[in-house]
Amino acid sequence: MHRFDWLVVSLLFLASAPASVTGQNNAIVLFGYGGRDLPLSNLNETGDHFRSDWIVGGGVGLQLNTNFALRATYSTVQSTWEGTALELSDSTFRRSFVAFDLQAGFPSASGFVPYFVAGAGWFDIDPKDTSLQSDRTFAGRFGAGVNYVFDNTFMAFFLEGDTWVYSLNSLSYRRIQYDIIIVGGLAIAVPF
Repeated sequence: MHRFDWLVVSLLFLASAPASVTGQNNAIVLFGYGGRDLPLSNLNETGDHFRSDWIVGGGVGLQLNTNFALRATYSTVQSTWEGTALELSDSTFRRSFVAFDLQAGFPSASGFVPYFVAGAGWFDIDPKDTSLQSDRTFAGRFGAGVNYVFDNTFMAFFLEGDTWVYSLNSLSYRRIQYDIIIVGGLAIAVPF
């Protein structure tokens, strides 16, 4: 992993330390984000792997009370495969992550809301090389983040780090994979 990637991971966890604002009750939350996908594991023993790259995504949440929300998210990244096990005309893959999770936050009067997420969904891999087929597999996700809720608004800025765990059973690989995804974004709450 590159030094820059480790720096981003370290800064995210340092930023997650502060305490937070009164949370929003009974709201639909819309959010978008961008960041970095950091694959942590190789695809095989010889070192085939996906390079880290930029990721974008978004989602919708249902704020149940000041501490809990249900969320649905979608993220996508264009990754470059590096290795020797496959002969490819194009080594680019679109990898997508879909999750449904529970968010547990801890609001306080300072404006910061540290939170944890846990959920499940699926992982899609779509190769640009037409000789290979797309694949979908079950995936689990857990992570942590921090919201900063702007005073007298329904907007928040957030930083979040997630670990995705999935079994890659395609492209002649059979391995459990781990990706860390570090994102920052904006959320807007629509009370009801």
